[in-house]
Amino acid sequence: MMTMNALARAWRWKPYAAWFFAGLAVADPLVTVLNGTYSGLHLANFDQDVFLGIPFAQDTGGLNRFRIPQSLNTTWNGTRPAKQYGPSCPDHRPDSDGEFGMGEDCLSINIVKPAGLEEYKDGEVLPVLLWIHGGSYQVGTAALPNYNLTYLVQRSVEIGKPIIAASINYRKGGWGMMYSREIQGSGNTNLALRDMRKGLAWISENIGAFGGDKDAVTIWGESAGSFAVGQLVMSYGGRTDNLFHRSIQESGSAATAWYNGSDWYQPIYDKIVSQTNCTDYPDTLECLRTVPYSTIYPFMDSSKVGGPGFYPTVDGDIIPNYPTELLHSGRFAHVPHLYGSNTDEGTDNAPPGGIINTDQDLYDYVYGSTGYSFPSSVVREIMALYPDDPTVGIPANTGTERFAEQGYQYKRIAAIIGDAFYHAPRLDDARWYSKFSPTYIYRFNTRPFVNGTNATFTDTVGSLAPAYKGVQHFSEVAFVFSNPQYVGPWPEYQALSKQMSAQWINFVYGGNPNGDTLPRWPKYSEGKRGLNLVIQAQGRGYNGSFVEEDTWRLAGREFLTKWARRRHV
Repeated sequence: MMTMNALARAWRWKPYAAWFFAGLAVADPLVTVLNGTYSGLHLANFDQDVFLGIPFAQDTGGLNRFRIPQSLNTTWNGTRPAKQYGPSCPDHRPDSDGEFGMGEDCLSINIVKPAGLEEYKDGEVLPVLLWIHGGSYQVGTAALPNYNLTYLVQRSVEIGKPIIAASINYRKGGWGMMYSREIQGSGNTNLALRDMRKGLAWISENIGAFGGDKDAVTIWGESAGSFAVGQLVMSYGGRTDNLFHRSIQESGSAATAWYNGSDWYQPIYDKIVSQTNCTDYPDTLECLRTVPYSTIYPFMDSSKVGGPGFYPTVDGDIIPNYPTELLHSGRFAHVPHLYGSNTDEGTDNAPPGGIINTDQDLYDYVYGSTGYSFPSSVVREIMALYPDDPTVGIPANTGTERFAEQGYQYKRIAAIIGDAFYHAPRLDDARWYSKFSPTYIYRFNTRPFVNGTNATFTDTVGSLAPAYKGVQHFSEVAFVFSNPQYVGPWPEYQALSKQMSAQWINFVYGGNPNGDTLPRWPKYSEGKRGLNLVIQAQGRGYNGSFVEEDTWRLAGREFLTKWARRRHV
């Protein structure tokens, strides 16, 4: 049995511990899946049952290293505990990602469900929402406190549309996306995506035991998690195998990700082979599977690889072609989509340190550091489309302020990078998604709450993110998850969180985010030039959500879209 302190860490309610633990004296819930029975935790104050750290595939270490995820092959009698998050898959941030351990036996799933499902719709099964965490495909874990699914499930019950929410761990960095000539011919490419599909297969086989509907599964992610959702939508050219039925993408397209080949990965692979003394083996990949975890771990550090690190590759299999080619040929899953980006996405990816000050600085960066291999003439065209005018730069709506300590042309490069990585691919995706399926697009436009770090606005109970960051990458996540610790203390922000969580839940429930008391959200296709819902607070300087045509910085985004195919180092 977990101790009370361990449970507090697992659910990150340290500020509310006395309130939370007051109602814990309830029998542990049990669930029997194909392999055996698990005991979870009953959260009395939420009337929820949670099951944490359930394996959905075998240990990925040893002979399973750099190999497609292997199905579970054991059963047991009795009961196994599912009361703590599983270990994070390996990455170079054990301090932040390894609170519940870190290692290769890491493919696990967490389930949060309302208790007493027989009370809902005469025992009908509930739709399922699967969260795929972000972290640049290099870091992260489902156990991070921002990703606590309890409040979202509570909100679903509150609005009369209960759901079951789940989250998974998957192999990141080189552990999940190593590539080389040796791997290319082995059938073991793009393991991160294969892990996700294995998790979805586990849901299909087992979610009925929790009261979930295997035929109503929504995949959902942010940042690299959103790249992954886009890639799953395009996997095998749009083949879902009935593993998912709706998609939610927050700030990231399949086309945002890097797609490097063996010319990039081979030297990295060869170096790891050398560092682990596998060079003299006829099958170096097989040798790497015999190297102890503690020996190979330091050499797999994504932060030391250079460039973007490890990302999926076009392998002719699970990713049969470049995303733009699949998109433009309709080879993607024709399911309902909810998808959007934040107004000031580029502020997180703009180069730090105040280095973009002149036209030449900007030219050099766009030419050599964005991964598109833009020809010189194209860089000049981009510069013409994005002039050095702070009133049209990013963060938006900040007038002539340049935030010059970030670089005199910081707002200019932030606009270019935000459009190249997020807003232009989103535009292209929306146009094509909406040709085949109901598609709902948003632009999130509310500067997020932070808990005192680097804040530029402070009142008696909270702070806003720095002004130069604006409505930055990740800003919307807290509002959707509806965790009051991260939403902020202001009634206007709490109301926006209630709105957004309800919209997401409505979409999970029926493929449509609209509801009686919510702002009307039109389908993207209802406008000749596309329609977005601008999602923002009512108050604190914002005037509530409204519908706009998808035309802001349109010339720049359309031009950048043409070059999305060339995302390489």
